[in-house]
Amino acid sequence: MNLKFLVLVTLLATSAAYADAGWSGDASLGFLNTSGNTETRSLNSKATASCATRAWTHTVRFAALNAQQQESATDERYSAGYRATWEMTAFDYVFGSLDYDNDRFSGVIQRTTEGIGYGRHFLRGPIHTLDAELGAGATQQKLASEGRTSALVGLFNARYQWRISDTSTFSQRVKVETSKDNTFINPVTELKLVIAGSLFTILGYELRTNTEVPTGTRKTDTLTSVNLGYSFGKKPT
Repeated sequence: MNLKFLVLVTLLATSAAYADAGWSGDASLGFLNTSGNTETRSLNSKATASCATRAWTHTVRFAALNAQQQESATDERYSAGYRATWEMTAFDYVFGSLDYDNDRFSGVIQRTTEGIGYGRHFLRGPIHTLDAELGAGATQQKLASEGRTSALVGLFNARYQWRISDTSTFSQRVKVETSKDNTFINPVTELKLVIAGSLFTILGYELRTNTEVPTGTRKTDTLTSVNLGYSFGKKPT
């Protein structure tokens, strides 16, 4: 419960600070606790904030997951990222990104990826948006049983959003990082439902697949979540 309170305070403080600085975004928290024959507890939190100027957009993100069963940790995961995009035309842009993942129970315990590339807005309407990106960079990984590796990496990102109504939005994101050592595939599906004002609930399903993992480690992890969140700041027009 202390961890839940700490994460909640951190998310609220972060969102307030970003809003005052001219940023906008979302912060959400999900918590599940069961007791009786089996005692389980899980906590997941996410925060994303963006700041847009005439040509540049800066975005930062953070996510955390902690799960326990019978007082023993069964999952622990943290990720953070930063990306900057520069709009060349109404439909074309370039980007730079830095991503970090720490997954204690995965075959790839740590991953840091730096990348640059080209993106295109295929759809920019008020109802549907679709972006796709190609890029290249470098990745450094720490494996569960084979030490550290580093390699050049190819990047592919895609983001689709459908504004179903004023209170509901469907989104689908896909991230692919491929190198000589491993291919990381990360699709995320979300349905965001506004409750009232800035409060919302979000239903999410995420897959994390590594094609090359140490023996005895699963290649794919999944996360199904229901979070309560808060939107802050003025959305860019």
